[in-house]
Amino acid sequence: GIGIIASRLTIQGPIKKDTASYIVSARRTYIDVLTKPFQKGEFKGSGYYFYDLNAKVNYRLSDKDRIFLSGYFGRDVFSFSNGGSSANNSSLFKVSMPWGNATTTLRWNHLISQKLFVNTSAIFSDYKFEFGSSQGEFTFKLFSGIRDWNAKVDFGYFPNAKHNVKFGVNYIYHTFTPNQASAKSGDVDFNLGEAPKLHAQDAAVYVSDDFDITKRIRLNAGLRYSYFM
Repeated sequence: GIGIIASRLTIQGPIKKDTASYIVSARRTYIDVLTKPFQKGEFKGSGYYFYDLNAKVNYRLSDKDRIFLSGYFGRDVFSFSNGGSSANNSSLFKVSMPWGNATTTLRWNHLISQKLFVNTSAIFSDYKFEFGSSQGEFTFKLFSGIRDWNAKVDFGYFPNAKHNVKFGVNYIYHTFTPNQASAKSGDVDFNLGEAPKLHAQDAAVYVSDDFDITKRIRLNAGLRYSYFM
């Protein structure tokens, strides 16, 4: 698909007949490129765009087992310039601010019986936010982020046509980087110390039942216990 402010591309197909297949999808906006010739004054050199990529592969191990591997990568990028001329580089002020997330998931789906199945997943995600500015010989950068390692086991149980029971456990290990700063002026680097990192453990166990009381009334009841340290 080709649009005025964005384009996208998706490719999918088999890897091995009745066994494995893939899908890859990407997109990008380019309104920053289209508006650049029309920017004047204090907004000259400014822009915004985003891009992302999705990919997924599935493999059928048996009639009861399937494996899925998927990934996502996306970035938003904002830039600003006060439009100063390159002849007077000391007055030129620039800002760049990219942020986004990258994540990968490996999932195993196993059919225990006709009424019970289980999904076992391992998930990694890495969110980053950056801020950079420069004026003349002085540059300043700021970074923050969240990195997660996630493992979970989710069961689906269908005792009869009226009930859809779900239960499982989940564990996440968090690493937070609240802020990390660096600065430089010419050949001089300013040491602002090591990046502070905070760690946390996040666990949960849950059960829920989505069931039909009558043909017109459905009730969802559940219980979840969470632990955070």
